[in-house]
Amino acid sequence: MRHHPSAFSPENCLFLFFAASIAGYLWEVLLFFLIEGRFYNRGFFHGPWLPVYGTGAVLIFLALYPQRRNLLRCFFLSAVIGAAVELFTGKLLHELFCRRYWNYTGEFMHIGGYVCLYSVLGFALAGSFFVCAAAPFLLSRWGRLPQKLRRTALTLLLLLFLADAAFSVISPNTGRGIADQTAVSSNRLF
Repeated sequence: MRHHPSAFSPENCLFLFFAASIAGYLWEVLLFFLIEGRFYNRGFFHGPWLPVYGTGAVLIFLALYPQRRNLLRCFFLSAVIGAAVELFTGKLLHELFCRRYWNYTGEFMHIGGYVCLYSVLGFALAGSFFVCAAAPFLLSRWGRLPQKLRRTALTLLLLLFLADAAFSVISPNTGRGIADQTAVSSNRLF
């Protein structure tokens, strides 16, 4: 897929948002299942998506897709964008709902427990892979589907997501392995 304005269409960005949100959800569910041997419906939402992944992926795509052939630049800027999204989202969820949906306190080079070195490296690797390989592949396949099918699928996903968002604001997903009500330590950076 060559760089052209249609790559950045709202439809493509929404598709990539849902693809990355669902992939992030599957990644975390699998990771926690392998580590703890239990299923956790991860995140603030009740549905099978983690919007922090979708938001980061779309921002990385919009910022870096034209530069996708420069792997080193994609790696470092993916780290910065991913860390900023995770830091902002974690802080926002904590401030609004007094819950931590992830906590890296005690990890090497953490910032307030919201990000740490290994999460930033994860964003760098995942973001580079996403912008250089996954997004072009996904968009080329997505573009082959009939427009009516694409719009219907996105409309249904968006309606489900918005309903889940409204429900989750009223009743956030909580519980063991999902959210922590503990306060941030007094030595926090933010």
